[in-house]
Amino acid sequence: MLTVLCLSIFTTTAGWAGTIQTAQINGLAWLILNQTGDGSWRDSSGLEVAQTAAGVEALLNAGITKGNTFSTAVAWLQNYQAYSTDALSRQVIALAKAGRVTTGLTSQLISWRNQEVNPPSTWGAYNQYSTSYPDTSLALAAIIASGANYPQAGYSVCYIVSQQNADYGWPYFVPPTGVQPSVITATVYSLLALNNFKTSSCGSTAISTVISNGVSWLKNQQLSGFGGGFGQGTTATLLETALAYRALITVTTQGSADPAVVNAQNYLISQQQSNNGSWGPNDPFVTSLILASLPATVLPDANNDGIPDALETSSLLGINSTGTGAGIAAAGKSLAKSNGMSVAGSTTAVSLASALLNSPYSASIAASGSAPYTIISGRLPDGLSLSAATISGTPTAVGTFDFVYQTTVSGAVVSIASQIQVTASPTQVPALPDWALLLLALLLMLTLKYVGKHATSVNS
Repeated sequence: MLTVLCLSIFTTTAGWAGTIQTAQINGLAWLILNQTGDGSWRDSSGLEVAQTAAGVEALLNAGITKGNTFSTAVAWLQNYQAYSTDALSRQVIALAKAGRVTTGLTSQLISWRNQEVNPPSTWGAYNQYSTSYPDTSLALAAIIASGANYPQAGYSVCYIVSQQNADYGWPYFVPPTGVQPSVITATVYSLLALNNFKTSSCGSTAISTVISNGVSWLKNQQLSGFGGGFGQGTTATLLETALAYRALITVTTQGSADPAVVNAQNYLISQQQSNNGSWGPNDPFVTSLILASLPATVLPDANNDGIPDALETSSLLGINSTGTGAGIAAAGKSLAKSNGMSVAGSTTAVSLASALLNSPYSASIAASGSAPYTIISGRLPDGLSLSAATISGTPTAVGTFDFVYQTTVSGAVVSIASQIQVTASPTQVPALPDWALLLLALLLMLTLKYVGKHATSVNS
């Protein structure tokens, strides 16, 4: 009887492990096919940093640490200039996990702390903004991941602890008066940050107790009618389930064996798109977040090309023993637009006319599509604005400004990357009036006459 029971458990576990690996393989195939040529993952949401950082973590979680897909994604992250705490934190975390140096980025992140507490130890959405908990927790987790020396870590940790709600979740922010409701996002990132300090305490408060209470609140957000999905309200969502799954599998003592984790995993696997392997559907952030959260594995790669063998099949990426990409075409698949190539407006910016500092500027983007035109990512130079199809104004800052705008081409909404370079006005020699030129000539003649006489007197 014991032998039969043990065999049954082993068979079920092995079967479920196979299901997880199949989900990983199909998800990774979709991820590789939908990477853009510059190495990033992006859609119209403007969350390309979060999407690309999660994509790098997804690749690492499958043991992919080489090849074009991995190297271009990492290179893109290394060269991106983040403007928000969220983006910069995710950038640091992903690059640190990829083994890249993040010293400069981490120093920048530390410098973005606000001045609301002494010593400064909290972050807001942007540089010096008021404190919020997804941002403070993400920033702290990034600094820990980077291995940087951060003497104020204890202050950051204890401030997060002190702002746990009475129901044991965390809010987005703490208002001057009243209480903000606990939310899954803030609670997840707070738990993940605090888990690095689970053996410590803040005064008489053990952080392990804080984590345990936070886990209880989080588990209460698992909706019974949605097969293990998490959500706040009447409907489970993939994003909230993926976040909760990542936190619970990391911080609970049972890990992947925790019933709440197993149920969440069941829900996530059941929601994968059967036709292409994505989640969302076709959401690079959610797909990557789920792939990065599933149990880590190292998928075999016999030809060492950075693409696991299980993906190089006729039904996924095609048979490809050379690592050249021919297998994808042979399988009748196609890469995302511009994948592996440089295409103006898609992976490289379309450069508009250069602007001069403090000089009127006007450029039209009408040729690229039809109204409406909307900036969805990046920013225009200071002093310029977009109206209809014209960018105009007077630039007030020098620099190269990258942005992505959305327009309509042949009835389809498309995103186009563009760039404006603002340079300082060249130094010009002022034109002199005729009288000034005559005066200069007279002075020159007098000078030459004086020098001539002086030389003659010396020789005599």
